[in-house]
Amino acid sequence: MAMLKCPVCGAKFRGTTECSRCGADLSPLMRLATRAWLVRQQAIDALLLGNPQLAEQLAAEAMSNRSSPENLALEVLAGAYSSLSAQGSI
Repeated sequence: MAMLKCPVCGAKFRGTTECSRCGADLSPLMRLATRAWLVRQQAIDALLLGNPQLAEQLAAEAMSNRSSPENLALEVLAGAYSSLSAQGSI
């Protein structure tokens, strides 16, 4: 869960449900980050199973849950693969 920060005070995320600086509840942030990770893994599985359209949808969902370089890269890759597949190039 690298690069996550408290949305209230901006303190570095330390893996707890409460911000170490301001005491804000970070549970919703943790749930979103976990959901994004799970959906990203499903998108990777869909790519590996040869379903680029599903991978593209899942990658977009992961990105909407949490904007991250990993999610962005997967979204671009899945989109390109899906476009090539739709054109019959793959």
